[in-house]
Amino acid sequence: MDDAELRSFLDRTLTATIATVGRNATPHSVPVWYRFDGRIFTVWTDPSRRWVKNVERNPLVSVVVAEHAPPFAAVVARGTAEVAVDAPGTDEEIRRIAERYLAADEVPAYVAQWRGLRTIVRIMPRQIRSWARGF
Repeated sequence: MDDAELRSFLDRTLTATIATVGRNATPHSVPVWYRFDGRIFTVWTDPSRRWVKNVERNPLVSVVVAEHAPPFAAVVARGTAEVAVDAPGTDEEIRRIAERYLAADEVPAYVAQWRGLRTIVRIMPRQIRSWARGF
């Protein structure tokens, strides 16, 4: 994929799978909602999740966004992640992530029910690979 195709693909409402390095050096993968701004992936999450604890110990991660039907396009990013709680811009980022996956009228109530979750994980890719067709 070229840059425009990559951005268009990542702007779709697919979920991402984040893989982290577990306590015993085992991989740990989880599906997440995300937003990609052209440089960085952001994820709104619960700080008690195992994958977040893994990032705090070892920031190396991979992110996979893939179609599950033909033509099976996919993006694989590898890089580092950082965890931020109540950082400037958290409310705006939470809203932007929720807006990607929910109807506009559902966003306020959804965000309100999780108002105690103030953690954003930022993933800075060092490498991005993509393909538009097949495995």
